[in-house]
Amino acid sequence: MRIYGTWGPFEAPYVRVILSCPSFFIQSPVIFLIDSGASRTTILDSDAARMRIDYSKLKRFEQGTTGIGGIVDTYILPDVTLTFRTPDGLHEERFKEIFVLKHGTQDDKTLERVRKLPSLLGRDVINKYELVLNRREEIVLLSDE
Repeated sequence: MRIYGTWGPFEAPYVRVILSCPSFFIQSPVIFLIDSGASRTTILDSDAARMRIDYSKLKRFEQGTTGIGGIVDTYILPDVTLTFRTPDGLHEERFKEIFVLKHGTQDDKTLERVRKLPSLLGRDVINKYELVLNRREEIVLLSDE
């Protein structure tokens, strides 16, 4: 099975998915930055706002997450499915939970930069596959073949 991505902003690899969380009535496209430095797949502020995620209904992850400017408020979105399009159809990755970040009140300039950051596809997914990145050949590939 092969999942193809694309090169995008920041000259970085991205992959498109459909994120589903039935308990919160979420089914939304998300473009994830493939981030081998992120241990977990994480929804960042702009996607959380677009999906209208209500933080008050989520369980808080007490340890937080290290992010821009220090520790970031982190919440848990339960029972999430990421659906990837492959040449052979659809492929699903199911998660007991994924993180949703909420950067605190910051100055307008910093907040504007944070809102431009993409959500992250972390090693919890990447490590299940061979990751092939070749900018010169325009290849972004997650493969289990």
